[in-house]
Amino acid sequence: MQRPDLSALARQMTSAMTAAVEFAEGAAHRRHVVSSPDGEVTVEMSGARELLDIRIDPRARRTVDNLTLGELVTETIRAAGRQVDEARQELLDSLRIGDHAVGDVLRDPLRLVSRLTEGTPRP
Repeated sequence: MQRPDLSALARQMTSAMTAAVEFAEGAAHRRHVVSSPDGEVTVEMSGARELLDIRIDPRARRTVDNLTLGELVTETIRAAGRQVDEARQELLDSLRIGDHAVGDVLRDPLRLVSRLTEGTPRP
């Protein structure tokens, strides 16, 4: 079996990590706006998961009890966090190290290591 080109792999890793760092630095400037299904609560969150704003539609104060409103706010904040996580995961899955998506490597780094070392002669 052919040995992996570690030099090429190192270049690809450097390129992927540079793109990930650039994404992380720009994340603070990205805005994710999510509304509850009924539109009564809107949450704005940065790409760094910083809660920026919560807006409650005035009609919610008349139609929703406090407990339900609190649950709506909580769920909308969670939905915004999931949107931020999905955006981050999409980026990581788009970056490649060899034949592997960076997202896959981060989810299961041992799988990449085991694939790289399969068939490599032991000293």
